[in-house]
Amino acid sequence: MDLLERLKKTFDPEEVLSLAGDLVRIPSHSQAPGRETAVARWLAGWLEKNGIDVMLRPVVEERPNVIATLKGKGGGRVLMLNGHLDTVPPYSMTIDPFSGELKDGQVWGRGSADMKGACAAMAMTLVALKRSGIRLAGDLFFTGVINEELKSEGSEDIVLNGPKADAVIVGEPSELNLSIGHRGLEWIEIEVIGRAAHGGRPHLGINAISKMAAFIRKLETELPPRLNTRAHPLMGPPIFNLGVIHGGMQPSSVADRCILQVDRRLVPGETWQSVFAELEEIIGLCRAEDPDFNARLRRIPDNMATMDHLPMEFPLDHPLLGILEETVEEVTGRKPQRTCCTGWTDAALFANQGKTPALVLGPGTIAVAHGAQEHCPADQIVQAVLVYGLAAVRFCGKAD
Repeated sequence: MDLLERLKKTFDPEEVLSLAGDLVRIPSHSQAPGRETAVARWLAGWLEKNGIDVMLRPVVEERPNVIATLKGKGGGRVLMLNGHLDTVPPYSMTIDPFSGELKDGQVWGRGSADMKGACAAMAMTLVALKRSGIRLAGDLFFTGVINEELKSEGSEDIVLNGPKADAVIVGEPSELNLSIGHRGLEWIEIEVIGRAAHGGRPHLGINAISKMAAFIRKLETELPPRLNTRAHPLMGPPIFNLGVIHGGMQPSSVADRCILQVDRRLVPGETWQSVFAELEEIIGLCRAEDPDFNARLRRIPDNMATMDHLPMEFPLDHPLLGILEETVEEVTGRKPQRTCCTGWTDAALFANQGKTPALVLGPGTIAVAHGAQEHCPADQIVQAVLVYGLAAVRFCGKAD
């Protein structure tokens, strides 16, 4: 019996789909009591019942990471499967956000794609390999982490305190394609400072809203041509988005403050310092044209815990890349694409601060993540178990 058939016999597809549905049914967003605590404890209990060595390690306010280990005999490479247990809130979903229902070939509900479907597949991978009797040479870890949707303290904790691996697969939705790079992420706040005055005598004030409008025009004129010269072959050029703006106190007062919050996506070679220097230059251009223009920059603290959100690139000569390409094709019958994530992921923390090559491979599509009808294809969740399992055997090596 070949390895793929051997793994298929270790679990029923309904088992992993039921697990995914159970995870979806446990709210773990920022407005839920305890956030990820309940789902982390439930998943750790499921792993323990199925014979997997698992621990809960508190990270923030007793909210724990799940760290599961399938110990190898020794002498092989170590692989980590990583997924976040938190989701965004349900917002205005048009389906039951916590149904976890299996219907029309999809698992439905908040987090099904981003990324409880992948977490279920990763947990099932350890169980399937244990049931198969295949002994790995190197260790296989699954780390289910907290708070990726906000500050990524969960994966920061893994980077700082282990476990350590030779490579990491992050299960963000990629439709089982290989996302081998993505831009970095910086959230920036620009504050324009004016002078308040009565709306009946506006000439006595300096209107911060008007000054901000001038800055935005300058930004949208000056920045895109510069960014286009830095286009990365996979990621494309750096980009920015004007996300939030607010200013003034009431219609009859000249606004003395206006704040703009910007999302800036970085390509390799850029740093937050270089991004700030470029924005300061544009502020200088505004000031040269208008002596009353006064603005300052700051990093938005909600963007990260302690580690910069840098770009991620997976080395093209790394053995895991070829293993995964072969494995995805063997399981699905199609050759996976090499793609670039449009969002930022925890893979960047492992790749940069952790000095561990990391890429993204998971079931589902980012197109429905955070959406009103989030769902994840059932067949991709099942296939992900087999992809992760085969890859683990081939990367970590067989002890027997």
